Amino acid sequence: MLDKFVARPFGQEVARRCSMRHLGDLPPGTKLVVIFGLGNGGNYVREARKHCAFEIGTQVRQNGLAEEAMSLFVTSQNTHSVLEYDEKTGAFIKVAASGLGDPIGVVVGLDGNLLVSDGQGNEVNRYDKTNGAFIDVFASTNLAAPVGMTIHQGALYVVNAHAPFGVQRFDAVTGVNTGQFAASLVAGNPFPDPKDVKVNPANNRLYLVYRGAATVETFDLTTMASFGLLWPANDPSASGGLAIPTSLAFGPDGNLYISGGAMGNFGVRRYNPTTGAFIDFFAPTGPDAPIGIAFGPDNDLYIATQSGGSKVLRFNYPSGTFMNVFVPAGSGGLQAPYHLVFGAVRALTFTLLQDCLNDVNDVGMRWQIEGGRVLVDGNHVADYSSVKRVSCGTTNQNTAQLWFTLFYIGKKPPENITLHGAHDIQGGGEIGSVSAASSAFSLYIGKQFKRVANTLTIG
Repeated sequence: MLDKFVARPFGQEVARRCSMRHLGDLPPGTKLVVIFGLGNGGNYVREARKHCAFEIGTQVRQNGLAEEAMSLFVTSQNTHSVLEYDEKTGAFIKVAASGLGDPIGVVVGLDGNLLVSDGQGNEVNRYDKTNGAFIDVFASTNLAAPVGMTIHQGALYVVNAHAPFGVQRFDAVTGVNTGQFAASLVAGNPFPDPKDVKVNPANNRLYLVYRGAATVETFDLTTMASFGLLWPANDPSASGGLAIPTSLAFGPDGNLYISGGAMGNFGVRRYNPTTGAFIDFFAPTGPDAPIGIAFGPDNDLYIATQSGGSKVLRFNYPSGTFMNVFVPAGSGGLQAPYHLVFGAVRALTFTLLQDCLNDVNDVGMRWQIEGGRVLVDGNHVADYSSVKRVSCGTTNQNTAQLWFTLFYIGKKPPENITLHGAHDIQGGGEIGSVSAASSAFSLYIGKQFKRVANTLTIG
């Protein structure tokens, strides 16, 4: 049925546009899943990956001609580092961050660089994803033994394992603290020990897992109010035998997956995210104690383990069948892995609100100077200045030289991105590439940009 749709003129147009546009062009938080059969034996996922941009649980960037390589990043506690592996083969690539006290959580920031929670330093550090260089302390306000992290719709959420217990929220662009989700479990025997956090986009709730209490608390993402526990603390009959959980994730099916278990029943369990009802023991890991978990761009489940060897295991989705040891024990110096994440450099999409536009004539011909505000999801994150030059070398093609700089709010001097290219005087469109950027956005140097009306896309 799908290949019949693609055979029609409208279907061909959808397929053509899909192959020319990746997920990053869409507003943050939007997920596009496009499946085309295309008459190739029903392997819809393979064909969708070949022809379209899509995201299922992780950030993926692809187009019809080439696929930008992603990587798997794993925190390595005993080597005080983050290690990078090939997302297809599991081969070690490089040390992606080093010099950390106790690296636990890792995410790819909105600028494409790595954010790593340091449990000893009580901070989230930022590292250049290209060369592993330390950039800055991205966030530290109210952090105490930070562990698991996640990013959702422009916000960074970080779990505090020490008081103030719960989850701290930060602006994912500036690192400014914007509030906290207070844990309801703060004392007891065993100690509740909050460990990891994720946001469920299906119900707009935040999920916090407690290692010591073996349960999950949910919160309203907007009001930060608690909805309570999904099941009573330390109740194996309600949790399907869950013990010492350390990580959670939402699968392609929308259900909640949690790593944990005691000796003899280690693995990842699956739950209804609304009721907390235990569904099944999705992926038993045998003698290997599961720590961090993540669904890959192939939808399979990847599990970091410590006991039984520091490695990453791979399990098939949807069957839960063990596939292979994806990252062998000790590969690249891996010791005591914790959290893991798949990531690639994301496209940046902005809405421009013009505040001024001035023409200046001189003997060389004409300048046009424009300025205004830069919005992401309706939030004012930066300001911009655009300079266009019309001269004897541009009039034949009715175009103008273009210089364009974004100045991010938050630091002095501000983080920035500078673009160079051409402005079409008749149509108003602009294209070119990133020519310079401050360290926080250095990954985008050389990336293409396009402006259509008030929408600017980089990458």
